[in-house]
Amino acid sequence: MIKALKLFFLPIVAIMAVMVACNKSTELTTEELVDQALYSAQERGGMGRFGCYELVFPLTIVLPDGSTAEVNSYEEVKQALRAFFEANGGGPRPHHRPRPHLSFEFPISVISQDGDIITVDSEEELRRLRADCAGATFGNHDPQGHGQHGLSCFDLVFPIRVGFPDGTTVEVADRQAFKLLIRTWRENNPGATERPRILFPLTVKMDDDGSLVTLNSPEELRQLKEDCE
Repeated sequence: MIKALKLFFLPIVAIMAVMVACNKSTELTTEELVDQALYSAQERGGMGRFGCYELVFPLTIVLPDGSTAEVNSYEEVKQALRAFFEANGGGPRPHHRPRPHLSFEFPISVISQDGDIITVDSEEELRRLRADCAGATFGNHDPQGHGQHGLSCFDLVFPIRVGFPDGTTVEVADRQAFKLLIRTWRENNPGATERPRILFPLTVKMDDDGSLVTLNSPEELRQLKEDCE
């Protein structure tokens, strides 16, 4: 009888062991959750090192529970995500739960490979950017380590000059002034079909080594973006 019971329970024990092992192998750390959230947000809009566009900071992010945080850089985005995941369980989480979702409080602005400053008003418009980004290479990568090597290729070095469709130009001293300038122009020109542009020469600081690079044309900016991947 005892032998029969052992034979009966052995397969059950084996199945439970496999299930436990699978759960352990698919758990995600806080850093992996951060990587996934960042990857998903950038992939949806074709942004960052593997996409066609660069985000304009500062901006407001929307965390998975709907709360918001004002951020001035990708490093601050990562800090906000880490704090969120640590405050909401932190540590490992089962892989089968929904992917952590990071969104934005619209409108946001992005810079194209040609220096156009594009205002994005919704998730639908964000995905439209991704569809227009024929050079995106997200399919060649995955979320693992995205927060370390996939966020951006360079940062703008201020001051920069912005040109508007009416031919006027404005020099911008910092990120906050840049954001305010574009938002004010958009509010005053709601039906405009042409966009403001960053004017060249433009200096950028490379994320990999901190070196400064001067770009003299939209073609050089596009080439830099392509070389970053």
